[in-house]
Amino acid sequence: MNFEYLLARTELLFGEGVLKNIGDKVSKIGSKSLLVTGKRSMSRLGFLDETEGVLKKAGVEVVRYGGVEPNPTVGTVNRGAKLALEHNCDVVVGLGGGSAMDTAKAIAVLTGHWKEGARSIWSFSSLSEEKTMITPRTLPIVAITSTSGTGSHVTKYAVFTNDKTSAKPGIGSEFMYPRLSVVDLDIVSTMPPVVTATTGFDVLAHAMESIISTACNPISQLYALETIRMVYKYLPRAYTKGNDRETREKMALADTYAGWAIAVSPPELPHAMSHPISGYYPDISHGMALAIVTPGVICLNVEKGHPDILKKYSLIAQNMGKSVSASYTKEDALQAARAVEELRKRVGLDITLSKLGVTEDKIENIAGDVLTCNRGAWKNNPVRADRKEISELLRQCY
Repeated sequence: MNFEYLLARTELLFGEGVLKNIGDKVSKIGSKSLLVTGKRSMSRLGFLDETEGVLKKAGVEVVRYGGVEPNPTVGTVNRGAKLALEHNCDVVVGLGGGSAMDTAKAIAVLTGHWKEGARSIWSFSSLSEEKTMITPRTLPIVAITSTSGTGSHVTKYAVFTNDKTSAKPGIGSEFMYPRLSVVDLDIVSTMPPVVTATTGFDVLAHAMESIISTACNPISQLYALETIRMVYKYLPRAYTKGNDRETREKMALADTYAGWAIAVSPPELPHAMSHPISGYYPDISHGMALAIVTPGVICLNVEKGHPDILKKYSLIAQNMGKSVSASYTKEDALQAARAVEELRKRVGLDITLSKLGVTEDKIENIAGDVLTCNRGAWKNNPVRADRKEISELLRQCY
């Protein structure tokens, strides 16, 4: 199944081998690209060379910027922007997972605003003194995803970590939507099981949180519920049978649906908690952190939430194979947490913070950052959890 779908700012190429079709499209966006990638996989698998070849064939010059780490830092973004400026790049291409695509977006922002005096991507963070606004000066972005996934290929967000403080805020703007988004099944089918599991859980979290978010709307909920149904059915298969092309296609589609959902109904408390965890502990993937904290947040929201929240969690549980009553009781809603726990076990994500190296003395720091660095996502939660409750949730995950 191949198709193209034009969003407000994003043209989507989806299907087998669609990477080969990007050359002419990118050439209409820019003439010299900064090609942003992670450390090894895209190069090892040959997709980095293939991407460069397709671009050059279409007359687009390529400057490589590789080595982007998981949970990228401010320094990584700033160095990339300086390279783009040095070579007069006019389009930024991100090839890889969420870290590579987020870095590409952030580089596009900083590079485009350099003439206005911006010298660090941190200045665009809500935590900075400058609080620089993101404008149309942002360079155009092309996002080629290698995972299913982070949704970054169809969203307006990017997240980065402060090298000095470990604070991990996000930035977002309509000018950060990729102009071109590429989901090539040949690329996403190469994910190893652990990446399949962690990024697949991120897809589930996006869908669940967009439904529970105070910003939820009927259209995003439709995308999200279908995403949940697909992840429940296909993620365990993708984890154990990575070569099954239909399964990979369904997970890639779910990733895209979930990205569309959070683009208009942003995530809530689990994301607010997971970002500080991976900020302090960069080796803990975003999806792994989400898998750890999500069940506890569900229980908190069910315990303190109003009937509409019980109904939403009941619908989530129903789309994860659970039987629920027409009354949408608290017991029905709690089945969502049980379904998540069961899925975690099936894909190897049943683990605790302590086993991943998180020390107990960092819990209060993480809880504090939820309320500062990730305040937007915290405010999207329908139940206003205070610092004490967040600390307790983290200890339950320990």
